[in-house]
Amino acid sequence: MPRQLVVLNNPQATGASCGTGAVAAAPERSATPRWRKRKLRIALVRHHDLCLNTRQISQIQRRAGVLPHLGLGYIHTALQSAGFHNVIQVDTPALGLDGEGLRKLLADFQPDLVGISTTTPGLPGALEAAEAAKSTGAKVILGGPHTEVYAMENLYHESLDYVGVGEGITIMVDLAEALEKGDDPDGIRGLVTRTFDGGAAPMVNLEDVGWPEREGLPMDNYYSIMAPRPFATMISSRGCPFKCSFCFKQAVDKKSMYRSPEDVVGEMTLLRDRYGVREIMFYDDVFTLHRGRVYEICELIRSTGLKVRWEAPTRVDLVPDKLLAAMAGAGCKRLRFGIEHGDSEILQRMNKESNVGKIEKAVTSAFDAGIKGFGYFIVGWLGETRQQLQSTVDLACRLPLDYASFYTATPLPGTQLHKECVAEGAIPADYWDRFVKGEFNVRLNHLVPDAEARARYAYRSFFLRWQMAKPLLGHAATTGQWRNTASGVMSLAKSDNNTDRDF
Repeated sequence: MPRQLVVLNNPQATGASCGTGAVAAAPERSATPRWRKRKLRIALVRHHDLCLNTRQISQIQRRAGVLPHLGLGYIHTALQSAGFHNVIQVDTPALGLDGEGLRKLLADFQPDLVGISTTTPGLPGALEAAEAAKSTGAKVILGGPHTEVYAMENLYHESLDYVGVGEGITIMVDLAEALEKGDDPDGIRGLVTRTFDGGAAPMVNLEDVGWPEREGLPMDNYYSIMAPRPFATMISSRGCPFKCSFCFKQAVDKKSMYRSPEDVVGEMTLLRDRYGVREIMFYDDVFTLHRGRVYEICELIRSTGLKVRWEAPTRVDLVPDKLLAAMAGAGCKRLRFGIEHGDSEILQRMNKESNVGKIEKAVTSAFDAGIKGFGYFIVGWLGETRQQLQSTVDLACRLPLDYASFYTATPLPGTQLHKECVAEGAIPADYWDRFVKGEFNVRLNHLVPDAEARARYAYRSFFLRWQMAKPLLGHAATTGQWRNTASGVMSLAKSDNNTDRDF
């Protein structure tokens, strides 16, 4: 149901909700020549995640890496196409900047408009960035997945002028044009202000936008424990039709959009030629959702002679043997599988539409085709027993995976898991509402009291096996991540909590 237009003249008012009513219609704007060089100065910012609600244990989180923010790159490209060339991307994790460092950088740049992207758990860092931006006198807009659930509520914070809901690519261009002309931005599709609710901006085809802007980014500072430097990230498709109960989807995520094989391979070629990229990490929702297109991409990679390693995320029910052979022959070195759990009951409650048999077949078939497997798992599910946890650990250890990640279950707002947890009294119904208002000192309750201990136990069980010695050594040799790999393993081995005794 569309949201109701709520007027908030007082930024401290907190009763506004984005869940009911009619969306105000957005008036048409007069066309402006896209070639015009505009003077507005714009900064696009990703800031550190300062929250307590991370799903990852600290030993792994600190060493996993820093990847480019593709969403900001696409917005940058769209702004340039609209004639805005005074645009910078500020990626503080890659630059090693704290809040004060960000403030000084923005004070030097003197932006007119600052766009900040965030998830709900990352909101504290985003608000620190907003305060830094506001100190320079800039207008500030918050966007990203978080704003689909909490739009008007974010305007509780005086450091925010606008909230973008849905497709940030069009919202930022429309807002920049309005500000440059001196127009009232109320009326922009997807923009929420204290006096206007513009609904959600619909998805655009990335192929119509162009490739994400990477010039000016600290490319040498990006790293991943999973990939050799230099590497890059890409998106070849958007959207996911599946309904996993722990996953939050924006309105734009519920439709699927596919880039053409020519456009995908063209960007891959540019990354290799311009940046010397050795590996490309695709961050689609589900890379193999449209199998015919994947076959075409693989064939085009082979026919053009493109030599570059790549990896992608997928589901265990979307990788037939023929497709795996085609992907392996085109340079795919790893598939990231959303396995999630080893217990059939919990898999059903997760709405995963998979089972242990499908999981074992898919990962083993990929391994037989010459493709390594990365498994994502979730532990500490609502009502998870020790036996169910052990089923997950046992499954991870017997699969031919060269890497695994064990997250603790966290019911994000807007998910089915969140609704179930509230209904069962496992978490406070108003936790995320209070979190959005700035109460960040207490983490959301884990769904089982010892969830973090379970995650450490799973990591220790998986990585501290003699069978992992060869994969880890080979992995470190390929990626060059000797220090992170070794320190991560040692950190697990020397954990203050000897979790093996607990299970």
